Amino acid sequence: MDALTGPVLVVWLSFHAVGVLAFAISGALLAVEKRMDLVGIAGLAVVTATGGGMARDVLIGATPVAALTDWWMLAVALGGAAVVFLLHRWMRRLDKAVLVFDAIGLGVFVVAGASKAMQLGVGPVGAAFAGMLTGIGGGVLRDALANDIPAVFRRDSRLYLLPALLGSSAAAAAIALGAGHWLLIMGIAALVTTLRIASELLGWRLPSVRTEAIPTVGG
Repeated sequence: MDALTGPVLVVWLSFHAVGVLAFAISGALLAVEKRMDLVGIAGLAVVTATGGGMARDVLIGATPVAALTDWWMLAVALGGAAVVFLLHRWMRRLDKAVLVFDAIGLGVFVVAGASKAMQLGVGPVGAAFAGMLTGIGGGVLRDALANDIPAVFRRDSRLYLLPALLGSSAAAAAIALGAGHWLLIMGIAALVTTLRIASELLGWRLPSVRTEAIPTVGG
């Protein structure tokens, strides 16, 4: 992706911050649902907001990872945790707003992740995987730490991993073909966001196998 400067950089960072905040809120809300204390709420918020990016940076050798050098990410994530801790009784009413913010964050994270991987010499296929991981990794870690099946793997979940993979693949392909202008990359992020929101509103999901629970031996 072409270097971002001036107002464009401000807009990009603003969208990134919105995504970090939304992911942090989703992690903090799950912590409240699981009856965790303040430390658990803050921890799950930070992991959800930054886990995907940290996993990506470790895989592509971009160390120290961005979440540890860009202090504002941790600050925004902890701010989201504080908001949920203080206002969790009212936060459930804002589920649609959180969905929109989360979708924006997903779109920005997947294209940013793919772009960063390409800049560090990773091939298009690897960059597409890195971008997808940036978008979904935090949520997977959140659910695992809360002892849940990750939402992206549940058969009743709406489209999440697929938009992330499509967006990261499109961004990686565009950059590899020399068409990684920031306007196109942001357009791809917008399409990911739109597909994610549409899947929730229209109930889109991937096909799954309907099975009955298998009883344990001796149960």
